[in-house]
Amino acid sequence: MIVRLTAAGAVVLDADDCTALHLETDLRGGKLRAALATTDTGAVDGEHVWLDLSVLRSRAKLVATADDWAQRWTAMVGYAQEQGWLSADRRSVRVHVEPLT
Repeated sequence: MIVRLTAAGAVVLDADDCTALHLETDLRGGKLRAALATTDTGAVDGEHVWLDLSVLRSRAKLVATADDWAQRWTAMVGYAQEQGWLSADRRSVRVHVEPLT
């Protein structure tokens, strides 16, 4: 699953692929923080971004097509928890940022 973030907004791509999750953007610094806040998508933490799981889930579910998507989502969140990538309140997931190509 890819979250593509631009100044115009955030979209979820490859929603059915719950085996990988990252953020693609060409925004940096204050522009990245502003776009995350404006879209209610998440927040910056150093080199990583914390994505809001409820926002991510609702956007991904809109474009998901796999019959077992809910199970894939649950497995992805479970894996993130095992790896220590969930926030303490389990409301956000830490993802790495890749340049928008």
